[in-house]
Amino acid sequence: MASSRKKKRGVGRVVLILILCLALIAVIAVTVGYSLVARRVKALQAGAAFTFDYEATSTADSPALYTILQKTGSTKGTVSGLYAPDALQLSITAPGAVIPADPLTRVYVSGSETLYDVGQLYKNIRSSITGSYPLASFLMPDWTLGNYISQAQLASLLGVGTEATSLQDMTEFELPQKKPQRVQPEGALDGYLYYQLDTGDTSASAPVLVIGFEKSKFFEDPLPVHILLTIPEHQVRIQLTGTVSAQTVVLTAPTSRMKDEDIQTLVQIRDTIQSVLQFVQSTADSMQKAG
Repeated sequence: MASSRKKKRGVGRVVLILILCLALIAVIAVTVGYSLVARRVKALQAGAAFTFDYEATSTADSPALYTILQKTGSTKGTVSGLYAPDALQLSITAPGAVIPADPLTRVYVSGSETLYDVGQLYKNIRSSITGSYPLASFLMPDWTLGNYISQAQLASLLGVGTEATSLQDMTEFELPQKKPQRVQPEGALDGYLYYQLDTGDTSASAPVLVIGFEKSKFFEDPLPVHILLTIPEHQVRIQLTGTVSAQTVVLTAPTSRMKDEDIQTLVQIRDTIQSVLQFVQSTADSMQKAG
């Protein structure tokens, strides 16, 4: 019985964990990459627009993070958005995912908070399920709550500490004053200059981030950028290829937010989604056996 409850909780958490994983990858890559580019290209210091295609690969046998991305069809996708000196707003799209929406969800990060667009995520899940099973719409009502959930609320849902869901520390990443180390990484693109960033962490589990710029277009707009992020702790390597364009950006925090008293309603919605997905899977398995 305990095993059954544990499995049910796991099913309910996987989509939220997926969003957290993708958001973490995106924020690390975009903010660190932007920091280095902005120091070299003054026009980017007022802000930037960016678009990156990402691809995650495993550096070991079935690590947990990669397994989540793989099972949900999210090892490849696109991260796009805006970067201001005091905030970051991004959207995540994974065309091959189990919920191939555009965007799958959005994330807002400032120096004081991280907000996740759980309303957008729910609408995508509902649309995906009811598109194939119209009767499920009676069990999954339209979204009526605030769209964005805070880092504390997400941590409560996942049963983890807020340090696992807050991404604002990433926006405060500062590059060392010394010159970045020039490197030639595996998977380097022709015509790019690559630099490895020194984060000050010399442990074996420290993330390794390498950023490359296309030499012939270094002072052009948009600027082609290639980012390689290795996370030894999760045995995953993420490659991002895209562009950064100078743009004066003013970002404001989302106003449609979920109230703390609505969290229990969200838990009930999550449980309903679990039940519907389990029913759909059970029905599909039965039909396959009958055939």
